[in-house]
Amino acid sequence: MNRPSWSELIRVFLRIGLLGFGGPQAHMALMRDQVVWQRQWVSTQAFAEGVALCETLPGPASSQLAMVLGWLCRGAWGGLVSGFCFLLPGLMIVLLLSELWRRGQAMASLITVLVVVKPVVAAVIWAFVARLMGQQRRPWQQAMAVSVAFGGLLHQFSPLVLPAGLLLLAAGAANSWRTAMGGTLLLLPGLAPWWAGLGWVQAPWFWLVQLTWVFLQAGVLVFGGGLVIIPLLQDQVVELGWLSGAQFLDGVAIGQVSPGPVVLTSTFVGYQAGWASGGGLTTAMLGALVATAAIFLPSTLFILVGTPLLQRIRRNASVQRFLDGILAGVPGAVAGAAIPLTWASLQAEEPRISLALLALFCTSLLLNCWLKPSQLVLLGLGLGLVMALLPGVL
Repeated sequence: MNRPSWSELIRVFLRIGLLGFGGPQAHMALMRDQVVWQRQWVSTQAFAEGVALCETLPGPASSQLAMVLGWLCRGAWGGLVSGFCFLLPGLMIVLLLSELWRRGQAMASLITVLVVVKPVVAAVIWAFVARLMGQQRRPWQQAMAVSVAFGGLLHQFSPLVLPAGLLLLAAGAANSWRTAMGGTLLLLPGLAPWWAGLGWVQAPWFWLVQLTWVFLQAGVLVFGGGLVIIPLLQDQVVELGWLSGAQFLDGVAIGQVSPGPVVLTSTFVGYQAGWASGGGLTTAMLGALVATAAIFLPSTLFILVGTPLLQRIRRNASVQRFLDGILAGVPGAVAGAAIPLTWASLQAEEPRISLALLALFCTSLLLNCWLKPSQLVLLGLGLGLVMALLPGVL
């Protein structure tokens, strides 16, 4: 395997972050294309094991996978750098859109771009599934992949979470980190009377304490995809007066139309919480950074513990057999998530638009034979921008 320089690592993950539209499956497809196929920084087996690890742990799988790949390339610092670079483009775009939203601008054009890009991204994901399935040469592996795909459709969460979680539970370390962190966080609400007795609740900076607590809790409990943050956060955000329910859903939409994980909705909420606290632009920026750091901190710690642990125990024969079973299900997990995503990408209010989106999806599937995933996403973005500039087309 090739060892990247720091500049190469930074450049590649910034690019992936900038083109990372369409959710974790699309992000994984881009990472596999850039890191495994094009540059041979990581082996196919190591990549698949990284995906399995990220499906196991709470938090956004794509940002965790970026950290795992960076760790495999350049150690712990490489993991931190690759994760940061993957998130940075989306973070900057969400900050910009948060301010535009506050001023009531640009949402209609953004949604038009998203409508056009979604079928293209769906095609990229299916090409990724096809390549993964091509590596499953044994009948039992293919049967496992199909079973996991159906399980994902029926239960709307990754069936890899439980069996893979048992591996780290047996190893002990990752589970103990999660238990300790979760227990500590669950104690925090009980400290509220003590905070009140100290007068902290009335302090002008107390909203930052609340913001940190809300997003740390969400970071520990996010399983099964980034949209799980909606029930975790919506009631608390509304109750604390940062946003209304409808405004919070606007933030989720901004997280979806931006590159990177949808969990970057936290950036939007933190930004608006800063304005709601009575501060100005600096306070809003501080809120955005605090919320983002808090929601990603637990998953970062899990990866920094889980990745070296997996490298130590993966040579054990029993662990290897267990991993083989998990890895056989990875294509099915991706396919199970891709089916509803593809269906949603083809929905529109008018039949003619749905037909046009279906044609775009089929064309993108064909173009996967000649174009790289990143090139295909760029074409989709360009087409979406053209459609946004032509009123009445969509």
